[in-house]
Amino acid sequence: MATISAVVASLSSNVPAVIGAVFITTILSALGFYLYNTPSTWKDTRRKNLPPGPGGLPFVGNLLDMADAENFHEKAVEWGRNFGDLTYTRMGGTDWIWLNTPKAVKDIMDKRSSIYSSRPPAPLASDVGSAGKRQLFLPYGPHWRGLRKSGHVLLNLNAAVKYQPIQDFESKQLMVDLLDSPQNFYDHNRRYSSSLIFQTTYGYRIKSFDDPRFKQIYAVLQSFTKMSAPGAYAVDSFPSLAALPSWMLGNWRKFGKECFEEHSKVYLDLWMDLKKQVEAGTAKECFCKDYYLSDLEKQGIDDLQAAYMCGGMLEAGSETTSSTLNNFTYLMTQNPHAVKAAQEELDRVVGSDRLPVWEDEPNLPYVRALIKEVMRQRPPNKFGIGHSSSEDDWYEGFFIPKGTVVMVNWWAIHRDETRYKDPMQFDPTRYLNHRLSAAEYANANDPYERDHFSYGSGRRICQGIHLAEKSLFINIARQLWGFNISKPRGPDGSEVEPHNAYVPGWMCVPQPFDVSITPRSKKHEAQMRKAFKDAEAKGVNITA
Repeated sequence: MATISAVVASLSSNVPAVIGAVFITTILSALGFYLYNTPSTWKDTRRKNLPPGPGGLPFVGNLLDMADAENFHEKAVEWGRNFGDLTYTRMGGTDWIWLNTPKAVKDIMDKRSSIYSSRPPAPLASDVGSAGKRQLFLPYGPHWRGLRKSGHVLLNLNAAVKYQPIQDFESKQLMVDLLDSPQNFYDHNRRYSSSLIFQTTYGYRIKSFDDPRFKQIYAVLQSFTKMSAPGAYAVDSFPSLAALPSWMLGNWRKFGKECFEEHSKVYLDLWMDLKKQVEAGTAKECFCKDYYLSDLEKQGIDDLQAAYMCGGMLEAGSETTSSTLNNFTYLMTQNPHAVKAAQEELDRVVGSDRLPVWEDEPNLPYVRALIKEVMRQRPPNKFGIGHSSSEDDWYEGFFIPKGTVVMVNWWAIHRDETRYKDPMQFDPTRYLNHRLSAAEYANANDPYERDHFSYGSGRRICQGIHLAEKSLFINIARQLWGFNISKPRGPDGSEVEPHNAYVPGWMCVPQPFDVSITPRSKKHEAQMRKAFKDAEAKGVNITA
């Protein structure tokens, strides 16, 4: 077993020598404080029945493994292969359990959702950095359920259909943007997803990625990701350390307050502008208008909570859809056979005289399968946010202590060789018989029928699943219909391999890469330009 000195050596390996002594003293003081203030749970004899796992360092457990967000998903796949249904790890002072099979996910997250729907304490990310207002971090209870119910108004299936005109319009602009400046595809996809969620939430269009509000939301996302990444700040791994002076732990309170001030200003400005528009009778049809008129005072919702409620939707909708579209683009450069097969299907079903529409989806099984394969291979998040068990529990003879963080290990599930032949290969044909939506499969009785787990599970499953599915279909179908997507070529005409790295953090945001995107023909280009011109002339009309 590793010693304390080994732990300190691991933690301080990259610390400059000039501050090494201070760093080590701080770490030892923090560890001593933690041990003194942590209840003696380790003597609980039931802990001998914890699930199997890889072991870890004293005190910090597997913190160093999980803090390596760039490579950790590969380690999680290994854990899934080695330890069966459940893998036990420890992040600082918190127990973590990884669900490695569809059965474990169904049994724990769905069938026992009443005790696996809360969140672990997060002094930085939730308490200081969000002032306890971010729905994403709220514990399970009446307040969270009330906010979740309000969000359902915007994000249920009927609402997703209601907002299809916005998706259609923004998708048509995206096609023309790709024609005019294909080298900026990465930001065009971001503009699309941000404009969609801004319009549905606040009735505001983002016409270009130079829009100040577009830049604001991505600045918020950047600091939010830094603030909430597991392992980034010791206080969220060892919550009892919040009682220590902040300077001992990287001045986390100062950073959290800076994040809160930045984020709350952006979200309150949007919310207060919306209120003025509603009172003046100029507000467009959108979720926030209806939300404001729903007697929030009676519900105990103040302006700050309302602003964070709506801001959370902007956070969730801006990066996830754009990341999936950019991951799709990368995967197409690697799999020309999939591009060809999809285009053959689109030519047969849609032809070249019009763009694909949602009504075409039942007749495009390969395109639908391709989207599911994108979600399996490169989900929008590396793991999502962990659930927390609200009481002690037992599963298949294993003890799960109260307060355990429970994660769906979808990387292990998606790369399970017993379910997927050659799981590392991009093969949409594996999904040709999956004709239902991701939401329908998430509710299936047989967990092994589920297409993928990238939207999460249980009572905290992604609320935007319907909106996201419709966005992915209409944009991916149209991009494959109208464009050839391939590796770029260098000055000598040879193919250049795009790099496949992710942006640091726990979301699967690809780093910008080069790609060749060209219209399939002049006729296809003309159809795309005409479609957007007609859409601009008609405008977007959403009825209440």
